[in-house]
Amino acid sequence: MPILTVFYIKILLCSLFTAAICWVALNPALFKKWQQENEGIAFSLGFVAMRLLPWIGIFLIIGEDPRGDVPFFFYKAEAAKLGGFVYRDFWSYHAPLFAYIISLPVWLWHNSRAIVLLMVLMETAILWLTYQTYKEKTDNALQLTFVYWLLPAAFVYILIDGQEEVWFWGAALLMWRYARKHPQNYEVGLGVLFALALLTIKVTFIFFLPPLLVMVRKPIRMLLTMAAIGLPVLGFLYWQIGDLFLMPIRHTEQLMTPNLFSVFRPFVELFVTIDEKNSPMLNWIGLVFTILIPSYMAWRSRHRHLTEVLPALFVATFVCMMLFQASAPGAYLIAYLVAVVFELIDLKSVWHVGVLLTLNWLTVVQPFVYVYNDQPSYTHFGMFTNPVYLFEYSLQVISVVCFFWILRRAYLHVVKAKLSVAV
Repeated sequence: MPILTVFYIKILLCSLFTAAICWVALNPALFKKWQQENEGIAFSLGFVAMRLLPWIGIFLIIGEDPRGDVPFFFYKAEAAKLGGFVYRDFWSYHAPLFAYIISLPVWLWHNSRAIVLLMVLMETAILWLTYQTYKEKTDNALQLTFVYWLLPAAFVYILIDGQEEVWFWGAALLMWRYARKHPQNYEVGLGVLFALALLTIKVTFIFFLPPLLVMVRKPIRMLLTMAAIGLPVLGFLYWQIGDLFLMPIRHTEQLMTPNLFSVFRPFVELFVTIDEKNSPMLNWIGLVFTILIPSYMAWRSRHRHLTEVLPALFVATFVCMMLFQASAPGAYLIAYLVAVVFELIDLKSVWHVGVLLTLNWLTVVQPFVYVYNDQPSYTHFGMFTNPVYLFEYSLQVISVVCFFWILRRAYLHVVKAKLSVAV
């Protein structure tokens, strides 16, 4: 199917999902009743209607091939299935175990569609665990579940593109639940879970470590636990492949959109010329703010228990990454979208729902417009005489504004005990 046709279909789906979300937001009583009486049936039907049947329709009936990163995932899964050694025998920008995990469904069905199904099932498991966690404190957890399912970005990036970033929230959720279960001595458990996340998903999960260390009561114990697991693995990798295990870090040198740098680049280029092929300084500068702002938030709320702030602190960390890292793509929204819906969004607020929908539309539309127009780098203001460039740049600006709104919500949630729903 031509890429332009796929884009038009995505726009149609976004419109339908937007209407459905508005209906869900206007019927809290119905979902409250389902949550109290038939939560299992309602969740199962939601999964079938909004994930399983679309997967069958797209990949089995229509016969579309998976897009996004899935072809690269399939390449890695095939190599892992054949016994290849990660980083040495095949390229990978993920943690060392990731390729072997996504190869598991390929053993059952040697097709890239199996990897997409794995991503859908993982997202569903994470969403179910999120629902089980939040239903203890809110009677609209099932309503929020359906809102998430209907979000255009979640549908497109997970069901069609097979993105794995939602696993980040899954790891953070497990740590949050562990700390809730062991409120006095949780550092060892968190250290084990964090180390396993770094070995199975992506190295970028490390951004969440500094604010977490500020919040925990015994950070050294947590670090020693992580070291006990991680250092032997790194030693083994170095023994086998030398410094090739640094391959995931090198991937961060590619400039992407939307972020603060891509928006301010026309202004930056007035003073200094940016070499896109050699721009590590941009990410080092972004790294400072990505770590500093969530850590400051954690320090401001250090009088509170970790379990009170962990979800919002997680959101703040990765929205900062998207704002300040010049190599961060828009798909990273999937990393914290579940937490945003359950922790920061008030469905009674038209403004909240409006920003959430706007950001989801932008996350679907902006990358296509950007790539379809040959990924322009806005190095001077004269480029904006082209209406297409001005339109795409405007989409980036609005996306960045939405990111800042989410960061502000997370900041208020972390630093202040009571959050105003009108903000």
